[in-house]
Amino acid sequence: MPRYETFIMSESATHDAIEAVARNSYGRLVAYIASRTGDIADAQDALSEALVAALENWPTNGVQISPKHGCCMS
Repeated sequence: MPRYETFIMSESATHDAIEAVARNSYGRLVAYIASRTGDIADAQDALSEALVAALENWPTNGVQISPKHGCCMS
């Protein structure tokens, strides 16, 4: 089982991170999910729900990052 580090983010940092994902990756993420589900509307709904969940949970529960992906954080 992989080990994960938990990073607690402030509400402001969480908002900025989610905004950056929405601005920079929304189209690619919708396309990826839609390619798996076959439905663009469902993919958009799923991604929107995931972003809302992140906004609600990251400030209190933190974000779990695998050590191999930690190098990608700035």
